[in-house]
Amino acid sequence: MNGWAGLIGTFLPFVVLIAAAWGPLRARQLWFLSLGAHALSLGCLALLLAGFYTKAVPESGRISAPLMMAIEPWAGNVSLTWSYQSVLLALAAALVIFCFHFLARTRLEGSRSTLAGMAGYLGCLLGALGADHLFLFTLFFAGSLVPRFVFAGVGSREKGIDAVKETSFLDIAALFSMMICVLVFTGPFQKESRDWFQLSNASYVALPGALGFGLLLFAAALAAGIFPFHGNTRKAYELDSLERAVPLALRPLFGFSLLFHFSVVLFSKEFRAFSPYLLGLFSFGLVGCALGFMGSKAGRDRIFWLQQAMNCLVAIGFFTMNAKGWHGANVLLFFMSLSIPYLLIVLTCQERRAKPLPISRLSQYPVFALSTVSAALFGLFLPVSLGFYGVLLVAWAMVGEASWLLPFVIASVPLIAFAGIKIMFFQLDAEGPAEETDDGAAPFRDLSLEEVMALLPLGALLLILGLVPKVVLGPLGVSAAALLRGMGY
Repeated sequence: MNGWAGLIGTFLPFVVLIAAAWGPLRARQLWFLSLGAHALSLGCLALLLAGFYTKAVPESGRISAPLMMAIEPWAGNVSLTWSYQSVLLALAAALVIFCFHFLARTRLEGSRSTLAGMAGYLGCLLGALGADHLFLFTLFFAGSLVPRFVFAGVGSREKGIDAVKETSFLDIAALFSMMICVLVFTGPFQKESRDWFQLSNASYVALPGALGFGLLLFAAALAAGIFPFHGNTRKAYELDSLERAVPLALRPLFGFSLLFHFSVVLFSKEFRAFSPYLLGLFSFGLVGCALGFMGSKAGRDRIFWLQQAMNCLVAIGFFTMNAKGWHGANVLLFFMSLSIPYLLIVLTCQERRAKPLPISRLSQYPVFALSTVSAALFGLFLPVSLGFYGVLLVAWAMVGEASWLLPFVIASVPLIAFAGIKIMFFQLDAEGPAEETDDGAAPFRDLSLEEVMALLPLGALLLILGLVPKVVLGPLGVSAAALLRGMGY
């Protein structure tokens, strides 16, 4: 039952894509169909996630509940299953796109192509997260490039074609890197590609695993938009309509899925050898991203640099090669998949209005006042939130492994926290012309029902997970420890 729920939840967004191409449905009817399909997909993924907490496990094969890993009771070999982590990330992505329906309802009801592109993008993302083979992952990644190029090109005015060309060059380079890894380093293609690497005496020449790991790492960096390899990432946040950037904020899930799911399995030896160097690279990158976040003035730039800083923290935790670091990286990746789109939605609501409202007039707009209080509560509970816990675990993991790099992390986190105070209180972007009334006062509108429906689910989930973090933290910790034990640590 749970397996069918996951399969249906993954492919339901493609129903919207087919309906958009069919024709008879109007844009408004298509919006309702898309909203219902994404709601069902969200429910199916939630049912699939619940199966990890309720599935019965034979006594001989049970390590701890819930079941997050595979075990062979007769051999004692333990290995992490990507299933739980991928379902958790898929659930977060589906919730973001569901909320996005309310935020961009006017645009979606008037644009069938945007609605179809969004549904196709989510479907490819869910398929990539659930793919158990690199070849299948590559197919879904290739499918996600089309709506990604459309979003970037349409929203960049006269330079839209240039933006598509720049983005497509790097993303296609990532796709080719994945294809080489599929053909040369994975079965059953590995046997068929043997003829490519034969000398004149017909002796087989195998490519070094370091080359495969390098290609996979390069593809992961480009797919995730990790700074500094993908300089065009900022264009996603410079679109005329910021709503288009909300689905694109989920793109790091593609790159990190490659690292978490495939790099350890395919290149275990190279993974251990190169981890110290990559740990240093991303530690220095974190400092640069923190300074960029601190120096940014516009809200779009702040969110971009915040996402890059969180990308670096996830990579640092991943390459620490210990349970605390991997646990922190898993937590931060899930937190980022919710928080960055949430901040983009908040910024969109702010950009639709004039400059920030004075505190003396806050009581005139009760819904906006309630959302501001909720943001303040989220800020107060930040020390026990998922994000803070993930950063703490990443820093703690570096104490014994790479203590000389720890000062870079310790110095960067206060900079990020200080610069992020304005984001908590909707002080994101006060630029742009403000329409004035007859008395000279800037007009202000309370939050609409669509904006509340876009903000409430994500904001409530972030707040609840901050208060009850064990819902996510416990299973992820068990998974990280099990995988490292299986690798011999």
